[in-house]
Amino acid sequence: MLTNKIIGGDIIMKKFFTQPIGEFSRQNSMVFLVCNIVLIAINFGSFEVDALGRLLNFVWGFSLFGIVISGYYLAEDHVPDFWKAGSTVLASVIVVGTFIEIAMPEYQENGFGPMYFFWAFNQLIYGITLRGTGIFRPVYENLAILGSLIIFSGTTAGVFFDYTIPETYQPVGLVGWLALVVGVSLGTYFAWGDKLSSSTE
Repeated sequence: MLTNKIIGGDIIMKKFFTQPIGEFSRQNSMVFLVCNIVLIAINFGSFEVDALGRLLNFVWGFSLFGIVISGYYLAEDHVPDFWKAGSTVLASVIVVGTFIEIAMPEYQENGFGPMYFFWAFNQLIYGITLRGTGIFRPVYENLAILGSLIIFSGTTAGVFFDYTIPETYQPVGLVGWLALVVGVSLGTYFAWGDKLSSSTE
């Protein structure tokens, strides 16, 4: 019985990690969205969930890793080949940054700024480059660009000038974060859905 369960678990894991990149990305997009909703609820509720928070942080990083890795394949007809390597570098930064947040207490409350700066910077370039190509639906395309611009501006101030945004302006950061999360997650989800459906017609 135990052996059968182990074998069944292995099969499920194998199917998950070897599924087509489009389906893999769509699943990670939904996981990323849900993770952000839960993490925001935890932060606003001031819950003491250290172990759960670290687990959610890991899932957050892994799901964003999946979205970033798939980004090149979603846009490969519109970008040069070296973007594939760029996606790999960004995904690696996200994984390393996530583990830094998990392992180092000083980053668990406010996050590892350089990771968010690098992600927002790359997402801004990605969004502007692909804007108007029809890959992403306009509402999510514009949300991702707006969100990445706000997060990029805020993290630039912290990373390069050691400047902390006053609490008065922090709601702007929350708006930017929500715009970025919704734009990236749902934008990627529907973009892959459109691409997969058009390829089967």
